[in-house]
Amino acid sequence: MKAVLDCLECIVTQTLRAARRATNDPAVQRRILNEVVRRIPEMDLDQSPAVLSLPAYVQTAAITRVADPYHQAKREQNAMALAIEDDLRRMVRESADPLDAALHLAAAGNVIDLGTMHAAEIDIHAAVDQVMHERFAVDHSEAFRASLARCRDLLYLLDNAGEIVFDKILIEELLTHTAVTAVVKGGPIINDAIMEDAEETGLTKVCPVIDNGGAFVGSPLDLVPAWFLERMRRADVILGKGQGNYETVDDFPGDVYLILRAKCEVVARHMGVRYGQVGMISTRLRNGAGQA
Repeated sequence: MKAVLDCLECIVTQTLRAARRATNDPAVQRRILNEVVRRIPEMDLDQSPAVLSLPAYVQTAAITRVADPYHQAKREQNAMALAIEDDLRRMVRESADPLDAALHLAAAGNVIDLGTMHAAEIDIHAAVDQVMHERFAVDHSEAFRASLARCRDLLYLLDNAGEIVFDKILIEELLTHTAVTAVVKGGPIINDAIMEDAEETGLTKVCPVIDNGGAFVGSPLDLVPAWFLERMRRADVILGKGQGNYETVDDFPGDVYLILRAKCEVVARHMGVRYGQVGMISTRLRNGAGQA
């Protein structure tokens, strides 16, 4: 996915949000903003929004020397999701269609967006119930079932902490069909899941977990190391969660599925949905390549 002019405005907003997370000093926050804004004239809109946003987090970490400003928030997100893990698993187990239920639960984790909410601000059960009664605005789940039937190696690109528990429930269901390897980020970036989160939530006991080689937003194909690109090529199916993965792997030439909520108008238009809607998108079907 390529960026548009609106993305440049968003980068400034992301920068200020990250700076305020890392420091309470307005002078330092301004310095971070200045450094990122200085780079905007050189930003290439042929790149993805995820790639263009990286300076917001690189400069925040470099200037404040706070490598993981979201560390405590991620601990809270994981704890909140783990508190309802048994309820989530029961919903899948008691469903007439466990795979469908697990796919929608994974989407629910992205809709709830634990990166912007705290436990006191949300009735997480109500939010899950709402999403479970909605359908995907773009629904390629039948194509996914067909892909899954012939899949021997599924690569699951994780998104946020907290949300990782919802993904764990889906992975448990997917393991009844195929082998699954989960992918975290190779270093702290926003509230994205890293290996610490996979260990904390017990995912490392469910399936193999690897990282994508760096502190990236998503998995930018021109930035991830060669060994990770090769691992992507070996996978029969890739399932990615969230906007960062959507923005960076939607043009990967493989059997790729992406589950996400449209959290900005730019991504919503690209997905072909309204702002706030959820999609499960096969990039092959979207691109008119026939059955995935």
